[in-house]
Amino acid sequence: MDYHAVIWTRRPEGPVKMGDLVVTPRETRFSYTEEYLELGPAAAGLALLSSQRLYGRNPVIFQARDAMPLHPRLMALIPGEGRRNIQRRIYSRILEKRPNPPATGFEMDWELLLLTGHDGIGHLDLFRDDRAAEASYTRAATMAPTPGNRSRFWKTIRDDVALDVELMDAEAVAELLGPTPSAGGMIPKLLVAIPDAPEWDGTFARPGTPEVEGRRFVEVVLKIEPSEYRGVAELEAECLELHREAGFEVPRSWRATLDGLELLAVERLDFTAEGLPIPMESLFSVFATGRRDFNSNQDTDLAEVGSWLEKLASVVNMDVRAVQREMYRRLCMAVCTGNGDMHLQNLSFLGGPEEVRLSPIYDPAPMRAWPQHDVRLAVPLDFDDTIGGFGENLIELGTKYGLTRKQAGEMLRWSLEVTDDYAERVQSLSAVPEERRHRLAATVQREREHLRIALDGA
Repeated sequence: MDYHAVIWTRRPEGPVKMGDLVVTPRETRFSYTEEYLELGPAAAGLALLSSQRLYGRNPVIFQARDAMPLHPRLMALIPGEGRRNIQRRIYSRILEKRPNPPATGFEMDWELLLLTGHDGIGHLDLFRDDRAAEASYTRAATMAPTPGNRSRFWKTIRDDVALDVELMDAEAVAELLGPTPSAGGMIPKLLVAIPDAPEWDGTFARPGTPEVEGRRFVEVVLKIEPSEYRGVAELEAECLELHREAGFEVPRSWRATLDGLELLAVERLDFTAEGLPIPMESLFSVFATGRRDFNSNQDTDLAEVGSWLEKLASVVNMDVRAVQREMYRRLCMAVCTGNGDMHLQNLSFLGGPEEVRLSPIYDPAPMRAWPQHDVRLAVPLDFDDTIGGFGENLIELGTKYGLTRKQAGEMLRWSLEVTDDYAERVQSLSAVPEERRHRLAATVQREREHLRIALDGA
């Protein structure tokens, strides 16, 4: 069976159709419209490695594989299958109530994509057909919910975070937030708009709401703390602040406790000041587009990622040395803060092929506080015993990111300096369970000792 859809995007001159999509069991085939090609190579295309700059009038063809039946950039628009993906649970329940519900598997994923594949992160808007696209763009923005609706909303979210499907009011969340895809991961997330103010009182609106009654709103990713990760919102907020203090580019964030839920709202990065979308694509998506044998973070290693960035710079306009150095700097900080979850889905590019850079830091949660996530690195480091231990291998890795061993050592030493009081800061977080605080502090102190030994011997 063939599946058909269209892809549009929002530009300064208004919404414009980018192209037509056909999906078969064997491949994804996407063709740019003549109108979009006339915009020139500066107009962002389907993906960094699937741009009109590279393909022109030739169709973009992606061969399906078991773990990736669709083009990777489109896979990112489907609410993930994780038990914590709120919107997959919501819209799956709604689809199941149809007279002819979609079958489990790809048919369900496709219907979810048609339902939620627009107004999400990045510049792509996927619709069933052009009529659906035009109707979506002309629909008036929904005003902020009333206090009564807000109460119903948070009750529904509490039920969902508790994984109580029977209690969850799927229609309540769908009505308030609209069919926008949520971000994946272990922590439940939603895309919403909140008042643009220093403090957040829990007021929210649908994503895409610029203002309500003269009050400016800002787009955020709302992270909702589940019970098995108690304290993660406070820990991530602390790490966001730590990275800000160290001089990294970090979006604004808001912490709140509302109706018994611990929340962290992080400002979205994929909008211009005028509210237009900026292309945003994870390194995972770019890697999977360019390599047929890539299906997971375990299918590569950190040295290859550094070398691969050099190759990417041959087909996109990117300051490869700046990107490589920033990647290595973030990696050193991740080790020093207990963030073993810096995988390729948590690293993204901003911009199209004419001008692309690494996005600001948006998910530095120190997941090593939990024993089931206590790993140093989410992407493997090819360990060479002849070089030495972990610290020595980490310094050697810097040479794959455009650095000399001396420069890599200096960057690692700097990371240790700016995180010098991190363990004490963690211990002071009263909202984090004592067991988690002690575990994380002990882990980072142990790593610091290994790294100092390596630096002293360098």
